Amino acid sequence: MLANLVRQYEAIVKSWTITELDHAGPNIRLKARVEFTDDSTLAIRQVFLSPRTFKYAYHWQDQYENLICRWDNAPHWQNLSTFPYYKHTANDAPPVDDVSAGDLEAVFKYINMALTQ
Repeated sequence: MLANLVRQYEAIVKSWTITELDHAGPNIRLKARVEFTDDSTLAIRQVFLSPRTFKYAYHWQDQYENLICRWDNAPHWQNLSTFPYYKHTANDAPPVDDVSAGDLEAVFKYINMALTQ
């Protein structure tokens, strides 16, 4: 799926690499890094613990390692309607609701819109 997204958004992707892929045991773990044309990077972490349990964090930062946006499902912010799914942005104190629930394609779409405006 990641390779397909990189191809789909090749106009904004400078490079990408999978830094860890482990599927030897009962869990599947993926870590990857995508560098975009503006020198920002997206760190991707996905862990599939079972067909119904999926943990993720997508951390997008600028070339100076400042947070732009982070999507994850750590069990924080229980008052949100989309709990445990949310995103942090650099300008928001509490996170903003994120209904895409770990959807990496929605993350790429968000970044594409930000970079091509």
